[in-house]
Amino acid sequence: MTRKKNVIAIMSPKGGVGKTVTTANLAAAMAFIYNKKILAIDTNVSTASLGLHFDIYYPENTLYYIGNKSDMKKAIHIYHQNLHIIPASIRIRKEESNLKKMRENLSDLIKNYEKFLDSIADDYDLVLLDCSPGFDLEAIAAMHVAGGLIVVTNPDYPSIVTAVKAIEYAQRSKMPVGGVILNKIKNKKYELKSENIEEALGVKIIGKVPYDKKVSEAIAKKKPVVLFKTNSKSSKAFKNIAAQILGEEPEKNWFRKYLEKVKKRKSYN
Repeated sequence: MTRKKNVIAIMSPKGGVGKTVTTANLAAAMAFIYNKKILAIDTNVSTASLGLHFDIYYPENTLYYIGNKSDMKKAIHIYHQNLHIIPASIRIRKEESNLKKMRENLSDLIKNYEKFLDSIADDYDLVLLDCSPGFDLEAIAAMHVAGGLIVVTNPDYPSIVTAVKAIEYAQRSKMPVGGVILNKIKNKKYELKSENIEEALGVKIIGKVPYDKKVSEAIAKKKPVVLFKTNSKSSKAFKNIAAQILGEEPEKNWFRKYLEKVKKRKSYN
């Protein structure tokens, strides 16, 4: 498979660390705040959930559309002019009568990833792949077509140990690792320190997202928190990480904007 430079795989071997929340919010921040054209794809076919963050529940056209249809682009849902989503189905399809059949269908699907990305990736500034947890066929296939990897983890031992595996796998397969995002930080004494995490992983932490109840509220409202509560502490963190990935200046907070307006007024007088 050929890696696509503008395709980023967002993954974590351990479930529950906030990988999909991170994908949804980075995609939304890049599209709405930094005016980039973004495609977010749910490659977590077995336990899909990315679409739920954008109020996409039972779409007729899902990721499976790219495997058995001539017009693959029909799988794309336009959430906003800058943000397109390809969800995976949250239902078990009728064609998947048993586990063996499910695996066969999944194998057929991922064979089309490269063909699909060849046809679509250049239409976007970035394509974000929400990977499945672990190292199963789904996650490995997504990692192999991506041009870079971002690992999401929590500041605890089980999460970091599994993150080490993800980074080792990426390095052995010569996949660039763009960095680590620490999520759900509570600033407790028992949490691992950033410098110790970077030393253990051998990769730079590119962003820290604090634990925030607004994230759960946003999920209930079926919107990324960066759109639901734009000034919440988690929103600010996600927007800053998005800026760093894009190489953009972080969004200015309201006070900085106010000071700049005052400065401009004074210069006019």
